[in-house]
Amino acid sequence: MESNTQEKKYNNKWLLEKQLETLKTFYERHLLTKEQYEYEIKVLTTKINTEK
Repeated sequence: MESNTQEKKYNNKWLLEKQLETLKTFYERHLLTKEQYEYEIKVLTTKINTEK
């Protein structure tokens, strides 16, 4: 295993970014309505603490 992989930290900010990317993909592929997309963004950004 490379040391680069071991040193990478997956924090809440990284998690939020990945989740938002996934939501955007779902929305672009018409798997979510605009309302669902906006609601999920609101939920994620309020639930995931990125201040740490």
